[in-house]
Amino acid sequence: MEPTVDLEPELQPQPPKRQRVVVLQPGHLLPGWGNLFWTGWLLIGGGFGAIWYSSRVTGLSTWWLGPQTEARIWFHPLPFIAPFTLSFLALRITRHLPWYGMVGSVAAAAIAVGDLADQPRYAAVEFALAGAGLAISVASLAGLLRADKGAAA
Repeated sequence: MEPTVDLEPELQPQPPKRQRVVVLQPGHLLPGWGNLFWTGWLLIGGGFGAIWYSSRVTGLSTWWLGPQTEARIWFHPLPFIAPFTLSFLALRITRHLPWYGMVGSVAAAAIAVGDLADQPRYAAVEFALAGAGLAISVASLAGLLRADKGAAA
């Protein structure tokens, strides 16, 4: 009798993986609106990246980048904090996102204000990005779950 070799090792039964279940409550965005929210804010962050690249290529520095010879490295991540944080929060299915987005658009507009005097064209693009963030956030109010007033009575 020849020995047999079992090519497939015997698999131990694995316990089923627990799926992350999020119960949507009032204040959450519906899934489609959540996808729109995080994608839009991620693209706004990409827009600030395009301003950074354009500023370095043309030699016209924004206030948060500073001149190439005297770069302000502590301010470089400043325009990216709000867009990427909002995208992350949307992926984490956080409540009240449209309101946070409105605050993020005000922060983006505050960054644009700093460029009005020296680089008005970059400021115009930054204001457009802030306006896009505001538009995304206001539009997302349509996908916000609200409490059922009749069920509470």
